[in-house]
Amino acid sequence: MSTERNKKLLEVLQSVVTPASGCTEPVAVAYSAALARSKVSGTLVGVEIRLDPLLFKNALRVGIPGTTARGLQIAAALGIVAGKPEKGFCVIDQCTEEDVEKAQEIVQQKRVTITVPENCTELFIETILTTDQEKVRVITKNQHLNVVSIEKGDHFQPWDLNAQLPDSLAHDIQAYDLEDFISFAETVSVSDLSFLQDGIAMNMTIAREGFAIKNGASQNYAKLVSETFVSDDMISLAERLCAAACEARMSGSRLPAMTCAGSGNQGITVFLTMEAVAEKTGVSQEKLLRALALSIIITVYCKSFTGTLSPMCGCAISAGVGTSAGVAYLLGGDARRILGAVSNVVGSISGMICDGAKEGCAYKVALASGWAIKMALLSMRGSVISNTNGILADNFRELFDNLGALCKEGMASANKVILRLLTKGGR
Repeated sequence: MSTERNKKLLEVLQSVVTPASGCTEPVAVAYSAALARSKVSGTLVGVEIRLDPLLFKNALRVGIPGTTARGLQIAAALGIVAGKPEKGFCVIDQCTEEDVEKAQEIVQQKRVTITVPENCTELFIETILTTDQEKVRVITKNQHLNVVSIEKGDHFQPWDLNAQLPDSLAHDIQAYDLEDFISFAETVSVSDLSFLQDGIAMNMTIAREGFAIKNGASQNYAKLVSETFVSDDMISLAERLCAAACEARMSGSRLPAMTCAGSGNQGITVFLTMEAVAEKTGVSQEKLLRALALSIIITVYCKSFTGTLSPMCGCAISAGVGTSAGVAYLLGGDARRILGAVSNVVGSISGMICDGAKEGCAYKVALASGWAIKMALLSMRGSVISNTNGILADNFRELFDNLGALCKEGMASANKVILRLLTKGGR
């Protein structure tokens, strides 16, 4: 592989691995509100936020770091009161109890308005913040922190919700194939991958917090192991670690998680599954870092087809696919075995729904983690779902074309039903 191509893929890798304090969907709204507030002076009058249904769904039930509150209104208000947009996904990680009280007052005064246009199909946030002196609009598109417009004035032209802005990340990553990704993982300087160690350490730290959650999923899973109902192997270790970290994060932990492609839970799935397999197999640190690089790059590739947000569970599908590929590589698999692992995941659990971020995601993340390992192990033994089955295909690109079509076209109506169920009866 050319040096130039390695350089581009390393840039992609570095751009999609970043710490986040809290679930990235409400944090994206907090970031937008904080950025808007930083652009105007005067006393807050109100803020109007429009956002796509997928982002709304993901932010509806999840805990906000440092508070007992949940949802978008408090996230936006915290961004206004205490947000530091220069900190990106950690925009509200330093909020104090006083900040939370001020934010709750803004919400109680009904100064935060949230609307969700049904015909918006890509990640989208429009924040219009008004003070007694000025008014500003901030538009975010395609990626959580990808601000494409900041305008000040009295009136704004309606934004075309379906305007197709170029998604450079998706364009860049789709120029490559599986062989490119494997070559990159094998030839990139290991020193350039050292930052991935931070992801392991960070996600292990939040997992330890999750282990302390009384009657939590991981705590009870550990009891199942100690009582010999479940084996103490790399699959159960990965599931316990992932469940613990996810449960802590979804409950509103202040601790950051290292993300993968805009998602903390997907970062947890990738980093902690790979760490568990490495621990149980005793592979070298270098091999682990190279496997992690492959896992993350393939996760990003998958999401370039399914979308930044999706009706499908990104942990099970995108991160599950990437993690299974990484496990196969970690265990010595070649391109055929890696593709087999990917096909096994796509052919078995595609269609698992995303019904929003919440503590229950811990169970899905655990499932995705363990299943990714199992599908890689089966591929390593030559057991692979035939490419004539279902939506599978005989080449890497077509496989993801099919998965993207299923996700964006086939499951569009499913997302509307999920939203209706989540919001019925004032839930």
